[in-house]
Amino acid sequence: MERVYVSTKRDMAHKNPQSTFLIVACLIVFALVSFFMMSAHSRLREELIGMLRQEREVIDMNTKLKTELAGITQARMLQLKAKERLGLKKPKDEEVLVLR
Repeated sequence: MERVYVSTKRDMAHKNPQSTFLIVACLIVFALVSFFMMSAHSRLREELIGMLRQEREVIDMNTKLKTELAGITQARMLQLKAKERLGLKKPKDEEVLVLR
């Protein structure tokens, strides 16, 4: 049986400059695409944050308006019930007597 020895050291001289150019070109294209994707991602992220802030403002305003509407509705309901059931009405300014 014949022994075959294989060297584990690679020859540092490039045999094919076209393959080296292709690898470098691919790395440059990959870097450019990565840069543009990151900038697009950052822009979209900022837009989303802005939209979420606007949504939070709308939700807060909606909650405030619902609370205000509930207070107005409750006051009107009390006034209507007092008028219907008890025959009460709001006195006029001339009818109010202020005691000290």
